[in-house]
Order: sequence, then structure tokens, then C-alpha cells
Amino acid sequence: MRFLLLSLACLTTSAWADPTGGMKVVWTENFDGPAVDEAKWTIHNRNPGSVSIKDGKLYLAMLPGKESTYWQSTGISTVNKFTQAQGYFEASMRMLQTPGRSGRFEVRNKSLDEPPSARIFFDNWGDDNIAPGTQVADNTGIRMLRPVKHGIALDGGASYRKFHTYGIHWTAKYFAWYVDGKQVHRQDIKVTPTTPMYLEFVHHTPEGGIIKSFPDPNNPPEALQIDWVKVYK
Repeated sequence: MRFLLLSLACLTTSAWADPTGGMKVVWTENFDGPAVDEAKWTIHNRNPGSVSIKDGKLYLAMLPGKESTYWQSTGISTVNKFTQAQGYFEASMRMLQTPGRSGRFEVRNKSLDEPPSARIFFDNWGDDNIAPGTQVADNTGIRMLRPVKHGIALDGGASYRKFHTYGIHWTAKYFAWYVDGKQVHRQDIKVTPTTPMYLEFVHHTPEGGIIKSFPDPNNPPEALQIDWVKVYK
């Protein structure tokens, strides 16, 4: 019994330990300008209205496609502009509230064709559907790793109507995911990626761009919102 209590105490301490301990902020974005700073960011969909800044927050909006129920994905990344090997990557975000498409915060290598490499992400499909995950490439091939269980508290989607902090910790031995400073999942890795990774935020449609819940092009899905981004080393 004493051993069990000690083990639980160690787990609790680890889960609540500050992932930024001993690190310093090396890169930030507060989205406080009139438009996206393209010295920092690459915009993936340049159609007017897909990416905008309002009241100090970044909005990644769906735009109508060629027919009813068709919508266009959008996103931004720091590819070719900022990369880092290991560290803590954190963003304050308001995740999606309605289902039908994916909102994603990702730290990734440009390609998985040259192992060891990886994509480390939070994926959100609206309502209670939010989860950590990673896709890794090593000498055994490319694998998608998603936890069967994780520590993200789900409450019918109510909490995700607010902004929360989402953090990804990349170390030489593991990847770890945090929500509001609490570790919600950890993935130990045998072979760590060596190539620096970049940040990416994506508001992504299903295959084909069809979102049946939003047939009216004048009534788009709500935007994926990002308040700020910080990177620690």
C-alpha cells in the first residue's frame, strides 16, 4: 500500500511539473498587428478572409467551395521561417465547437520520408473530440500513434468554448502533451527525430471538402482561433 501511494504521488508530481522549468522563451507570436506577419508565417490558403486577425487573435476560417456543403481548408505554419530541435511549444487556442472538420496544432518535420522524423499534434473535431497524437517515422516504417486513453477532461464541449493552453514537449526520450499546464499524455520514443521541426495550425476539411452540417455558404463553420504562441528552449 505504501508503494502504491508513493507511485501515485510521483505520477501526480510528474503530471503537474512545469514543462518549461529551466527553459527560456525563444520565439513568440501575439497576433497584435493588423495582419499576419509573413516574416514569421507561411499562409496556406491565401483567399481573402481565410486567415485574419481580430482583436489580437488569429482566425482560421472556412471559405465556401464550388458547391453547397463544400468548404476550403486553411492554415498557417512557420515552415522555412522558424524551426527548432526539441523544447516546449505552446499555444492558447479556442478549439472547434461543432463537428465535421478538424482543428489541429502541430509540431512537425517537413517530410516523414527521411527517418527519424515525426508529426506531434493535438487534433480536435468539435464537441468532446480532442486528443493528442503523433506520427513517427523510423527504421521500422511510418506509424500513427494515438492513445486509447488520455488525461484531457471532456465535458460535453463546454470547456472548449473558452481559450485554453495546449503544449507539446519534445525531448530526446519522449513526447508529452499538456493542457493548461497539466500533462495529459506521454509517448516514450526509442529513436528521437534529429531534424528541427516547425509549427503548424490547420483548420482542415474532411476528404473532398464536404461538411454536411453546413450546407449554406453564407453560414460557415466557426473559425479556429489562436490567441498567442510561445516556444521555449
